[in-house]
Amino acid sequence: MQLLLKSVDFAARAHRDQRRKGPAEEPYINHPIEVSRLIVECEPHAGEDILCAAVLHDVIEDCGATRDEIAACFNEVIADIVLEVSDDKGLPRDERKAKQVENAPNLTPGAKLVRLADKVANVGAMLTDTPIGWDEKQILAYVDWAEAVVAPCREVSNGLSDRFDAIARDVRAFHDEKAVAGK
Repeated sequence: MQLLLKSVDFAARAHRDQRRKGPAEEPYINHPIEVSRLIVECEPHAGEDILCAAVLHDVIEDCGATRDEIAACFNEVIADIVLEVSDDKGLPRDERKAKQVENAPNLTPGAKLVRLADKVANVGAMLTDTPIGWDEKQILAYVDWAEAVVAPCREVSNGLSDRFDAIARDVRAFHDEKAVAGK
């Protein structure tokens, strides 16, 4: 428990000035906590290292933390998982997204759990706090892309896979209903 709380403290400090992109402008830290919570709910026997990595999963790409810093503060396993799921922000957005799809089959089981839970949370946000300025086409394209990322990760958790399918179905149904109502 101590290591997990240390990771929450580290992530909260790293993300302290960040907000989610939706109209609620939630503190960003809510997202990595949700990712860890989703893993606990669906895979209650997941190790503490995986839960810590889930909480820390965005600190390299969004906050400038380094793999070595994470290894020194936590351990090599956590640092490696966080690095595996971190995008290279030096690449253009479309290339980063393509790399997530390309690299997903090669992730370790722990990284696949984090990636899967992250996509469940992000697709869920399309219903509860859609990023400002996103239209229906962009939202549905995001869900399609997330499905491609998730596909090779499903093997690690039936529970998270089922949650992803349910939330993706709900997002599509919501937008189908909007389209019908708009006609």
